[in-house]
Amino acid sequence: MNMANKLTLSRILIIPIFLVVFLIELPYHRLIAGLLIFISAATDFLDGYVARTFNQTSELGRLLDPLADKLTMIAVFVALAINRLLPVWFLAVIIGREVIILAGALLVYFRKDDVQIIKSSKFGKFATVALYITAFAYIVKWEALQFFIFLAIPLTIISGVDYSLKAYSYFLK
Repeated sequence: MNMANKLTLSRILIIPIFLVVFLIELPYHRLIAGLLIFISAATDFLDGYVARTFNQTSELGRLLDPLADKLTMIAVFVALAINRLLPVWFLAVIIGREVIILAGALLVYFRKDDVQIIKSSKFGKFATVALYITAFAYIVKWEALQFFIFLAIPLTIISGVDYSLKAYSYFLK
């Protein structure tokens, strides 16, 4: 397993640690949970950088990276909604987008096509950054950054629509 895939796998392994730290109210639990999300976001950037820079792209990485993104976003925002720190409708928007993207990727995968046929867009990348910042702000109760929810919502919707249109076009061929 190459370094890029190890970094991606570390993001998946951070999820249960984040959930335990966030959901069990211990001293500084929100600060530690926020730090874990920051590390996850940094690792998300770093795994892609390592894969491209050092030619470590792989089929496993093409599957694991988006899966790590989806699992992280769903886990974090469900935990926030459970604690009533985030509106449930926002959780529905996020989960809707993630389910649409994951379903499309699975359809491509089960057709034995390359999952990179429907590439992520800049909208998706910007949405992911905005979601990480929004999550961090809500976790640590940093109200100065909570305006990112108003950036994350349209980016999340636009990226979901963009991905759906690409998938629709692909499956019509």
